[in-house]
Parts: sequence; structure tokens; C-alpha cells
Amino acid sequence: MKFLKTKNISKFSINDRSLISYPNGNGPGNRVVINAKGGMMLPKGTTAERPQLSSVRQPTDANGTIRYNTSTNSIEAYVGGAWEVVRAPGASSITKQTLGPGDGTAVTFGTLTLTPSSADNIIVLVENVMQISTTNYSLTSSNTNITFTSPVPLGKYITIYFGFAN
Repeated sequence: MKFLKTKNISKFSINDRSLISYPNGNGPGNRVVINAKGGMMLPKGTTAERPQLSSVRQPTDANGTIRYNTSTNSIEAYVGGAWEVVRAPGASSITKQTLGPGDGTAVTFGTLTLTPSSADNIIVLVENVMQISTTNYSLTSSNTNITFTSPVPLGKYITIYFGFAN
């Protein structure tokens, strides 16, 4: 039995080598080459339209499946049995906000310029010392204020950077 090594998918030329499959049994040489200058369109659909990959017969397993998610505008991959974002749209800009100064007694500051979805999605500094979310601060009042676990020292300013994640 002979194995197909090159697949001609062009209706224009028998010499088209834009898609080539190099099977090598189960060895390390297995690969598919796409020799093109344009782009490759990934399968796409909403989060609800993700393919059912668990308990489905695959050549090996479903890990490594990639697609474009139109609900989140991101490229995602099936990794370790779950969908993970490979690349999400980048933030349009980083925004800096300065609060304070501290008075040695106040622990809550706000109103924040932007409303982060989580305390992990902002960078917080007190006088250039990075603060750790849930250890040093948390977001309060529907994520519009920041509350520290201890008072901000007298004269020390709080700097918050937004735009790293939603």
C-alpha cells in the first residue's frame, strides 16, 4: 500500500505545492507544510458553537485544536482538556491614575477612572512599591474604589495602571 505524500488541491496547476503532507508513521517527521504568502483562516464560531471535544474519537486527543472565537474576538486552543485563550485583543492603551496622598489613617481611595473586572487586572503602586491584590488591597464599591489592608502612609501617593486585561 502506498501512502499519499503530496496532495494537490489546486485546480489550476498540477505543480502547485502550497499544501504538502509529510507522513512518517508515528515518528517525529510528521508535518504539514502550507507554502503560501496570504493567510490561513481558522475555523470560527461563538463560544456556544465550540466543538464537542471530550469523549469524541480523535486520532490522538483533542489537545492542540485551535479556532477563532467570535464571542470573545480571540484565538483559542484546546489545552489540557479545556479551552484557553491564545491571543486576545490587546488593550488600546495603558491608563495611569494617581490617588492620594495618604494621610496615615485612610484605607479607601477612589473613584477609579476605569472599572477593572478584577483586582488582578490592574497594577497598584504606593510610592513606587508594588502592591499585591488580596494581600495589600482589594476593589470595593463595585470595583470603583480601592481599599488597602493597612493605612497608606502620610504623603505617599497611589499610582494605578489600567489596560492590561479586562
